[in-house]
Amino acid sequence: MNDDELKLEREHLKLVLGKLSSAKEFLNKSLEMLGEENLTRLRELREDGSSSYGFAVSDFDILLDQLHQRNASLNIKEKYQKLSELEFLLSEPYFSRIDLFNPTTEETEKYYIGKFSYTEDRPIITDWRSKVASVYYRYRYPQKNVSYDTPAGKEIRDLKLKRTFEILNGVLLKYYNNDLQLDESTIISEKIGRRTGGVLEDIVQTIQESQLDIIESDPRQVCIVQGCVGSGKSTVAIHKLAHIFFNYPKVIHPERCLMVTKSQILCGYLSTLFPKLGIFDVVYKTERDVLYNFILREKLNLKFDLDRGVDTGKYTIEKIKKLQKRMLSIQKDFEKKILQIFKSPDLESFASFKYSYEQTPYENVVELIQDLTEEILSQKEHLKLNPDGAKSWLNKENISKLRKILKQASGIKNEIVNKELKKTAKEFGINISAELDYSQVLIFTYIYAELIGVRNFKKFEYCVVDEAQDFSLLEYLVLDKVVLRGRFALFGDLNQSLEEDGIKKWEDIPKVIEDAKSAVKFKLDKNYRSTKQIIKFANKILKPFTQKYLPKSINRVGLEPTEEIFYKTDDMVDKFITDFSNEAVKVEKSIGIIVFESTDFKFNDVKNCVSEIEIGGKKNNFIELDPKQKTAYIPNGVYLMRAEDCKGLEFSKVYVLNLNLKKIKSFPQARKAFVAVTRAMNELSVYGVK
Repeated sequence: MNDDELKLEREHLKLVLGKLSSAKEFLNKSLEMLGEENLTRLRELREDGSSSYGFAVSDFDILLDQLHQRNASLNIKEKYQKLSELEFLLSEPYFSRIDLFNPTTEETEKYYIGKFSYTEDRPIITDWRSKVASVYYRYRYPQKNVSYDTPAGKEIRDLKLKRTFEILNGVLLKYYNNDLQLDESTIISEKIGRRTGGVLEDIVQTIQESQLDIIESDPRQVCIVQGCVGSGKSTVAIHKLAHIFFNYPKVIHPERCLMVTKSQILCGYLSTLFPKLGIFDVVYKTERDVLYNFILREKLNLKFDLDRGVDTGKYTIEKIKKLQKRMLSIQKDFEKKILQIFKSPDLESFASFKYSYEQTPYENVVELIQDLTEEILSQKEHLKLNPDGAKSWLNKENISKLRKILKQASGIKNEIVNKELKKTAKEFGINISAELDYSQVLIFTYIYAELIGVRNFKKFEYCVVDEAQDFSLLEYLVLDKVVLRGRFALFGDLNQSLEEDGIKKWEDIPKVIEDAKSAVKFKLDKNYRSTKQIIKFANKILKPFTQKYLPKSINRVGLEPTEEIFYKTDDMVDKFITDFSNEAVKVEKSIGIIVFESTDFKFNDVKNCVSEIEIGGKKNNFIELDPKQKTAYIPNGVYLMRAEDCKGLEFSKVYVLNLNLKKIKSFPQARKAFVAVTRAMNELSVYGVK
């Protein structure tokens, strides 16, 4: 690091911070007309975590929406979002700089790249999602003929300088030039090592080329990512959304995007990253939430309990194919019925209607009814203008015939709604008069969408599925009905399948999502979360059952995991309490306690023990994770959960209770243990009973 260069960079930073401060002051003044009381209330609600960021409607969302509607000309939402961006930029305006030499003009362009952009008469900070910023991620060191895409085509430049900064609270601590001598993996390891866990962190400074390929892939094509444990799948998924909103603003809108997970635990966990990337309107739900909303929006008169019948495993690919085949045959039946109307000699002259298999039977007949209604009105208008004309008799004749067609078409419409829907549901074991369970609601929703269509529920413009391996084929079949044109990004790891009804191989997806037949597929095989020692320990669990998709370490070194086996459960608990009590005196990182339940070892027993331990000087000072409840995550805290509920999370230190690795006899058992131990970033302690 050159002292003169450091001085110049600090002067540049000072200039940028001045511009950002002025912009923030100007923005604050424009918001003053909202009134001090409203502004104070917004700040309070945002600071105490009341903003839902798409998870659910909160007090913050309601107040911001009300103010936005009352002051539409001010565009309050956009200004408030820009204010949030400026507040972040004042702490860390940018993290890198690239100098690109244009051989044609012989000019050098400097780009300072940050999490958000800031522009005056020229770009001051370039957004990491911009096309030119990809140069920073794709090229390790200065070189000739680097390229990046633009709307006008590919641009070629010489990368003269690639520089990375460490800026904290608006102060430039140091910089380093990325050249052949610099080991970037060391920098990545250092940054990951400083994380506390407990909440998701953005990776805009350390995105790897394999991750960037996924982030930049066209959202109009189905994307399937097989990513090993700790490869940053969930993080990459959210960065992909941020990239989409920046580069496809007129095609895909945040409020019309869905991120779907299997549990509320993951919904809440993922929500910790959205605001850090300037995303405030994305909807993230479980599929149960989506189903519930669909039923309400479509006004389906159903009784249901979505907590029953959650195992959809009995709906095999063979049964799903049977369902799909039946729906196609119903399409053909109604095509014949509609076209049969025009077989009558006196009506065949009106047979211009074309049946479309891109629409449902109901949508086809409704379109026909609309066409007929318009034509009847047109004929009436002609008759009204010239009631005694030579063609008046023809108008009257046409109206009479059109009404005959309309009557028959209306009959078909009523048949679809009042008879066929109920009849088809019954064929597949569903009595719509009885209370339906989760699996039955899925089947009925698919039948309804195929017969009637989606009328009131607004389809999502894009859908990201996290932990995609845990969703069943039946769940994907239904998701495809609520997302436009198969715009999916699926992120998962087949080695982390915990749901018995989850998919077994990615090749099955095109069987239920038609557009996935042309899906682009990616593979992530490096673990950025855990230390080398933890990865080695975890891989030993899986190797007896599979060699596929095992994570590779980036050689981040840490402590060896500890494994202790006891003769008695009480001895195991006593040892854990002793170890954890010492750790709990002062909690400066995230700690996960993962419980494997058995007949003689229950979650609530552990909960009672932990409740009595002073954590940071307080008893009962921990967060219990419930798959049906939203959780407020913090970076420094203790989390208690069942083994089934730890998927997708990460903690600096992890205690795993009641796991004896020598007792593992099957691949599902191995996967469950593998998932549990790989929640640990830096330290892992496993306790078991013989």
